Amino acid sequence: MKTPMNVLLAFLMVAGFLNAATLLQRTDVVNVSNHATYTWKKTLEEGPWKKNYNFQMFSHRDTLWVFHPDGNWFSADGKDWQKSSLPNALNNLAFLDYVQFNQSILGLGHFEGNIERYVFRSEIYQTYDLKRWSTMALQSNLPKRFFYHPFVFQNKIWIIGGENSQTQFADIWNSGDGVYWQKAKDNLPFGKRSNSRIVTLRNKLYLLNNDVWSSTDGLNWKLETREIVKGKQIFGYEPVVLDNQIWLLGCNRNGQFSSQVLVSSDGRNWREHLAPWSPRGGIAACVHRGKIYMTGGKYGGQDISHPEFVYSNDLWTLEKQ
Repeated sequence: MKTPMNVLLAFLMVAGFLNAATLLQRTDVVNVSNHATYTWKKTLEEGPWKKNYNFQMFSHRDTLWVFHPDGNWFSADGKDWQKSSLPNALNNLAFLDYVQFNQSILGLGHFEGNIERYVFRSEIYQTYDLKRWSTMALQSNLPKRFFYHPFVFQNKIWIIGGENSQTQFADIWNSGDGVYWQKAKDNLPFGKRSNSRIVTLRNKLYLLNNDVWSSTDGLNWKLETREIVKGKQIFGYEPVVLDNQIWLLGCNRNGQFSSQVLVSSDGRNWREHLAPWSPRGGIAACVHRGKIYMTGGKYGGQDISHPEFVYSNDLWTLEKQ
């Protein structure tokens, strides 16, 4: 029978082989509750995609996918990757997202340019074979905005908030096919906002910014906490759900990048740890075969010590021991 890691470390400390300082440096071993221990492992020093941030990773039909500005890659095990013939349809992935829906992947809109000068088209793309896109609509009534993250709930695609060049929004829309959209509700209680991240945990939606709101129907929302980290503004994280817990990867605080990870089972109470990967934001991550996979991200640009951005393409996994 294997000795639990926390028992082994305690024995080594008593025996004099480890001191407290050494133990605090073991950021690859994570105790997030009284019942489970998780371990970070580096799977690849460099992935085949270019170092970048704000792209996406999916587990789709038991295969890992990286949807990158320069194309798309797939792997069965996270170690051996092949580039797909499927191109990037959305163009600027910092502004729009792909979404998995009914055994397919949809591309919602097409964005060229930047926040100051851009062209947005409401085209809708779909792929089943992940080799080619079909155009579902050259024009749709998809809201003309960006900086939102679509999600699937109750067999529909939903979007909350977002912004355009004039304002942010406080509404929620949904669609049964990705082409025909309707506004489900406006003036939501959390107000105008963009870049909200939404996950589903135990059939409940959690909307994550610096605060957390929850909903069982997408229309009526309850405040869970005004601050995920008291007295801090967090940004740039990627949320995933593993073992009935929400994991926020890359929780940067007050304008400073970090390798912070926060974990919660209810959206109100959050536990934190430092991961062994370099500080970063704009991570791509997903859960695949019971593990968290993550890659990408950027770091720097904050002060004289890190004036330039550093981009990543290493690949890490988190799994339960």
